[in-house]
Amino acid sequence: MQTTVERCLETGVVTVRFEGELDRTTAPEVRTALGKAAAECPTAVLVDLSALERVEPASFSVFATATFKAESDWGVPLLLYAARPDVRKDLATYRSFVALYDDRALALAAMRAYVPRWICEHLAPVPGSAAAARGVVGDACLMWGLPRLRDRARLIVSELASNAILHAATDFSVTAVCTGRYLRIAVQDRSSQMPLRMPKPAVDHPQPGWGLRVVEASSTHWGALPLTSGKIVWALLTTGR
Repeated sequence: MQTTVERCLETGVVTVRFEGELDRTTAPEVRTALGKAAAECPTAVLVDLSALERVEPASFSVFATATFKAESDWGVPLLLYAARPDVRKDLATYRSFVALYDDRALALAAMRAYVPRWICEHLAPVPGSAAAARGVVGDACLMWGLPRLRDRARLIVSELASNAILHAATDFSVTAVCTGRYLRIAVQDRSSQMPLRMPKPAVDHPQPGWGLRVVEASSTHWGALPLTSGKIVWALLTTGR
C-alpha cells in the first residue's frame, strides 16, 4: 500500500491518497494514516480512493471506524471520493457511517457545508512578524467566539513564530483552525531542524521568552511534524465544547 499525504495551507484540507490493495494486512496502515491526518486538526480530511483496489470487502470497515474516530476525537470530518465501482459497492454497506462522493469537487463542496474556521497568514522572518502572528490568532479567537483562549493562543503563537524567525530564519506560515473540539495553532517553516521537548516549567503562569516551555505549559497537546521541505510545529487548546 502506498500512501500520499498533501496539505493545503489555503484551505486547511489534508488529502490522503491510497494506492494498492486493501485487505486485512494493509487495513491497519490505512487506519494509522487516517488517524494521523485527523489528529492534525485540519478543516477536513479528504480521502482519494481512485487508486485503491478491492481485495477483501470486510476490510472497508476501516473507513467507517476512521470516520467515527476523526469526528469523535478531533471534531474533523472525513470525506471519501473517487472510488471505483467495485470499491463503491463494498462501501455501500457502511454508507450510514461514511461520506462518499463521486469526485474531489463534490467532496470539497460538502466540506464547505461544515463551515470550517480556518485562517492562514504568510510572514517574513523579521521581528515584527511575531506581533503580526499574535494579531492573526488573537483576532481569530474573537471571531470564533473563543475569548477565554485568546491570551494563551497569542502567547503560544508568539513563541512558535519567534522560533521560526530566530532559528529557522525562513519565511513561515501561521495557521489557526477551530474544529469545534480544539483550537489548533501551527507554524510551518522551511527548516528541517526539529524542535526538542523542554521540561515543563514549575510555575503556574508561563512567561514570554520561554520558548517551547511556554508552549508545553500553555497547550493541551503540542508536537512537530517533519515535511519534505521543512516542518510544522503545532499546539492544541481545548475549546470546552
